[in-house]
Amino acid sequence: MKTKWFFMVVALFLTGAALFASGKKESSAVTTIRVGTEGAMPPYNYVTEQGEAAGYDIAVVKAIVALLPEYQVEFVPTAWDGIFVALEGGEFDLLASYLGWRKEREEKYYLSTVPYLWSGYSLVFKEGRTDIRSLKDLEGKKVASGVGTASTTLLEEYIKQTGANIEIVYTDGNIANALTEIDTDRVDATINSTITTQLTANTLGYRIDSLPLTEEGWSVISIHLLFPKTEKGKTLRDQFDGALRQLLSNGKLRELSREYLFGRDYTTREALEAGV
Repeated sequence: MKTKWFFMVVALFLTGAALFASGKKESSAVTTIRVGTEGAMPPYNYVTEQGEAAGYDIAVVKAIVALLPEYQVEFVPTAWDGIFVALEGGEFDLLASYLGWRKEREEKYYLSTVPYLWSGYSLVFKEGRTDIRSLKDLEGKKVASGVGTASTTLLEEYIKQTGANIEIVYTDGNIANALTEIDTDRVDATINSTITTQLTANTLGYRIDSLPLTEEGWSVISIHLLFPKTEKGKTLRDQFDGALRQLLSNGKLRELSREYLFGRDYTTREALEAGV
């Protein structure tokens, strides 16, 4: 009888050890995803006083990863002029930084096929100016615009197509710097997201006016997560797409938009245009 009990105890011990080893292996299988973000476009992405990445872009990625237990996430705030180089160099697994759709980006990277945000551009200038009401009014003027941003590409294309005499003053993409250029009269205007621009201007104490751009190609843009064009990047993009569809269908994405973007739903084009 004692021998029987001895073998039962040994069996239970071995079973427990196997389960412990299995649990340990499962825990170590969690992969860390490094996410690059500019951290300079509130409320989409910014860095808190504690040095942590925050904002709508960040909250969306966290919600996605919550549906993908095989991953954990690390956010790395990075200057705009180095963020794509870092992605291409393998430092990041994806970018979450208010990235609008562009043909050049789609050719070079994997974009999430599901946009997680829809937005529009505004023409921004110093309060009190009455001479700027449309793109045509930028003739003979200076416009601050971030190197490599979607709005810069659109502006460059507009100048090329129309022959407009508009001088682009290239910046690092940080809207605060563009607004400082406007406030000090070094440039006449900039083109950017309405929400980010007004929020940053309020923080800096700058008084600005803005008008939504309604010209073709400017009015509405889709915002995407961006992945390297590798086998790993495609796999991760497909997994994130599945999670994004779930967040759209269960209302979580809409909830995050209203939480971070002043009570408005910008998660679909229909919601953006309806102003809900």
